[in-house]
Amino acid sequence: MNFKKRLLINIGVPLGICLFLIIALFFLGSDITNQTNKIEQLQGNLRYYIEMTESLALLRQDSEKAKHYLPELESILPTRDQLVAFPSDLGIIARQSKVEINSSLGQESPGDEKNLGKIEFTVAGQGEFDNLLNFLTLLKNSRYSIKIKTLDFSRQGGNFKALLTGQVFSF
Repeated sequence: MNFKKRLLINIGVPLGICLFLIIALFFLGSDITNQTNKIEQLQGNLRYYIEMTESLALLRQDSEKAKHYLPELESILPTRDQLVAFPSDLGIIARQSKVEINSSLGQESPGDEKNLGKIEFTVAGQGEFDNLLNFLTLLKNSRYSIKIKTLDFSRQGGNFKALLTGQVFSF
């Protein structure tokens, strides 16, 4: 029995050590895999942050260039205070087109950094069809940026009536 015991000890101890080493290597390998995945994720995040930093630097350079064009961009549209003259300018355009109009301003939506300011307007006009078209053309080519929501024509005798609703935009 002594021989069997010794044989089991001589074979069992190295096998136990090998089994322990195999288990230790398995856990160590899986931990290395987890750490490698974390490192790859951190490298991806680092690349992303580097790209964002480079993009930010380019945007800052471009914003410096764009500052020179800002006055020109702001002069394209009238300011909110300049829209006070819109009804009288409509009257001037109507007289040039030989059209009689009644205009009114409606609800105002102030602008912000992302959206332009706008004021609703309504124009009721009467005149010859060609004169009404000329009025619309002059209005379209005026210094105001407008969006026409509705435009209705109706015949009344030899003349036409037009009803126009829309928005005029400002900075």
